[in-house]
Amino acid sequence: MTQPGPEVHELLARRQRAREQRDFALADRLRDEVRAAGWLLRDTPAGPELVPAPPFELTDPDHLAARWDEPAAHDLSVVVHVAGWPQDVVRASAALARHCGHHDYEVVLVADGAGEDDGRALQELAAADGRVRVFHLDPPVGFGRAMNLGLGQARGRVLVWLDPHVEATGDLFTPLLDALAGPGVGLAGGWGVSSRTMLEFEAAEGPEVDAVEGYLLAVPRELAAQVEVDPRDRYYRNADLDYSFAVRALGRRAVQAPVPATRHRHRGWHETDPAERDRASRKNYDRFLRRWRARTDLLTGGFVGYHRHHQDGHA
Repeated sequence: MTQPGPEVHELLARRQRAREQRDFALADRLRDEVRAAGWLLRDTPAGPELVPAPPFELTDPDHLAARWDEPAAHDLSVVVHVAGWPQDVVRASAALARHCGHHDYEVVLVADGAGEDDGRALQELAAADGRVRVFHLDPPVGFGRAMNLGLGQARGRVLVWLDPHVEATGDLFTPLLDALAGPGVGLAGGWGVSSRTMLEFEAAEGPEVDAVEGYLLAVPRELAAQVEVDPRDRYYRNADLDYSFAVRALGRRAVQAPVPATRHRHRGWHETDPAERDRASRKNYDRFLRRWRARTDLLTGGFVGYHRHHQDGHA
C-alpha cells in the first residue's frame, strides 16, 4: 500500500501544533490539505491516524449548512440512510424509477461510513440516474445525525424516509401525497403503530395511527424544518417513534396509507448483532419515553396505564 510522503507528515505535524495552540480554523484547513493530498486524517485515542482517501468526496456534517430556507425544487425528496448493502439501495432506486418516474422527485443517499466499495457502487448509481445525490460520511455518525443531514439537504416539498429493504411495486408516492392532503395530516406512511400504554407499540390497522414507521414515512418539508431526528439515536429502531411524536405535538395527525410495496429482508435488523441491536433499541426507546411519557394525549386509542404485556415495542 502506498505510504504518505514527507509533505503529508509535515502537514500532520503542523495540524497537531495548531490544535495544541487551539487554532482550530487552521487545523481544519490543514486537515483539508491532507485530504487533497489523498489521505484521510482520523483522530483516535492513540493519536492522529492516516488512511488512504476514497475516490469520492467526503462530507463533513459539521461544515454543511441545512437548506431549509431555500425554496423547494422538487415535489418529493426520498432520503435514504445507507449503512451498507448497496445492492438493496440499487434495487429500491430502480423500483422508484420504474414505477414513479412520472413524479418530480430526487433521491438523497446518506452513506454513513459505508466504505470505499459501497461508496463506489453508490457513485455509479448516481452517475446512472441524475435524480440521485450521495453524501459520503466517514467516520459514521449514526442514524439520527445522518438523517438530519439528508433531510436538511433535500429540496422536495414532501420528504420521504425510505429504508432500502422496501421495494416499490407500483406508484409509491401518490398514496402518500393523497394521505398528506387530508385535514390536519402531518405524517403518512405505509406502516403505522399505536399504543395504549406508552410502554409498547404494536402494528395498527389505521388509517389513524400514533406513529408512522420509518421504513416509509412522508412529511411535508415545512413541518420537517421544525423537528429533527434525535441525533443521539445511532441505530434506526424507535427513532421513528420520537420523530412521529415530535410532528404530532405540532397538532398534526399521522395516518397509514396502503402502498404498493414489497418488504425484503431488513438487513439493518437481521444482520446486526442481536445484543447490540437490543441495547441500541432500548436506549432509543428510553429516550423516547423520557421525552413523551407525559403526552398520553397523543395516543389515538386512549391511555389505559403504564403496564407492559411484551418485552419490546415495534421492530
